[in-house]
Amino acid sequence: MTDRRQHGGEAQPYHRAYLGWHGLAWAGATMAYQPFLSFLLPLKVVAIGGRPDPILLSAAVLLGGVTAGLANLAWGIVGDRVVAHGGGRRALILIGLAGTLFSYVMLALASSPSALLAALFCFQVVLNLMLSALVATAADEVPAHDKGLLGGVLCIGAPAGAVASVIATLPGISVEDGLFWIGLMVPILILPYALQRRYPLQRGSAQVATATIPPDQAQTFALLWLVRLMLQTASKAVFFFLVFYFAETVGEVHPAAIAKFTLVAALIAAPAALLLGRMSDRYNRHRGILLAMIAAMAGGLVIMAVQSFWVLAVTGYLVFACSAAICLALHSGYTMLHLPAGLESGKGLGLLNLTNTLPAVAVAALGTAIVPQHGYRMLCWILAVAVALAGGALMLRKD
Repeated sequence: MTDRRQHGGEAQPYHRAYLGWHGLAWAGATMAYQPFLSFLLPLKVVAIGGRPDPILLSAAVLLGGVTAGLANLAWGIVGDRVVAHGGGRRALILIGLAGTLFSYVMLALASSPSALLAALFCFQVVLNLMLSALVATAADEVPAHDKGLLGGVLCIGAPAGAVASVIATLPGISVEDGLFWIGLMVPILILPYALQRRYPLQRGSAQVATATIPPDQAQTFALLWLVRLMLQTASKAVFFFLVFYFAETVGEVHPAAIAKFTLVAALIAAPAALLLGRMSDRYNRHRGILLAMIAAMAGGLVIMAVQSFWVLAVTGYLVFACSAAICLALHSGYTMLHLPAGLESGKGLGLLNLTNTLPAVAVAALGTAIVPQHGYRMLCWILAVAVALAGGALMLRKD
C-alpha cells in the first residue's frame, strides 16, 4: 500500500515522468564516475609513473572499491535515519554532488601515487553519498509495477557515461581537462531531479526496520546479491583493464577509440534495456531475460579471449559491454522489487552496492596475480567462468 505520509512538506503524486527525471539524474551520476574510473584513472596512473603500472592501478581499484562499499552502506543508513525523522534524501544528493565536484580538483592536482590515492578516497566517499541517496529515493518512490521499467531507465546511464568518456578522451584533452568537462556536465543532469519536491513513499512498510526478515525473502535477496557480485567482478575487471587489454592483444589503441566502442554498446543497450524492462514487468519474465543477458556476457568474454585480430576483439567487447549494461540495470530493478520487508531502502541498497565495490578486491588480485604471468586473455577466460557461475546461481531462483 502506498504510504501517503508527508515528510518535510507537501508531496506530489507519482507519474511516469518521474522515471524520465530520475533517468537524467542517473545519467549525470554515471558521468560523474565512469569516464574517470574507466579511462582517466588509468591515464592518470601513466601520467604519474610515466608508464602503465598495473600495480598502482590495482591498488587504486582496491582502495576505491573498499571505500565506496563502506561509504555507500554508511550513507544509506544515514539516509534511512533522515527519512525516519521526517526529512528527505534529496538534500543528501545535493551535498554529495557538491563534494564530488570538489574532489575533481583534488584528482586533477594529484602528482604522486600517494596524492592520487588520497584524492581517490575522498572522491569515493562523496560520490557514494550522492549515489546512495539517488538510488534509495527511487526505491522509495517508484511503485512495484514500474520497478522493471526503472531498471531499464537505469541503463540510460551507460550511454551518458560513454558520451562523457568520448569527450574526456578526445585527442589533445588532458586528464585535467577531462575532469573539468565532466564537472560541467554532471550538475546539469542531476539538479532538475534533486531540486524537485518529494513524492509519496511507496515502501512505507519498509521504512521501519523490524527485528526479523522473512526467511524466504532473505534467501532471495542473498541469492541476487551473490549473482550480482560475480557479474560485477567480470564487469569491473573488463572496464578497469580495457585499455591495457587492447594494448596487449591487438596493439596500441587510442583511449578515444575505445571510448567510442563503449558509446556504441551503450547506445544499443539503453533502448534495449527499456524495452526488456517493460516486458519483464508486463509478462513477469525478469529471470529469463537476465539469464539471456548473462549468456551473452559470457559469450563476449570468450570471444575476447580467443580473438586473433582487432575486429574480433572489438566485437567481443561490444557484445560483453552491451549485455552487461542491460543485465546490471535490469538486475537493479529486479532486486528493488525483492527488497525484503522490514529492510530499509538505504540499508538494503547499501548492502546490494557492496556487490558493485567488493569486486575491486578480486580485480586487484587478478591484476597482480594473473595478468603479469598469464596476460589478459587468461583474465577473460576466468571472468567468463565467473559469469557462467552467476547464471547457474540465478537458475535456482524462480520468478
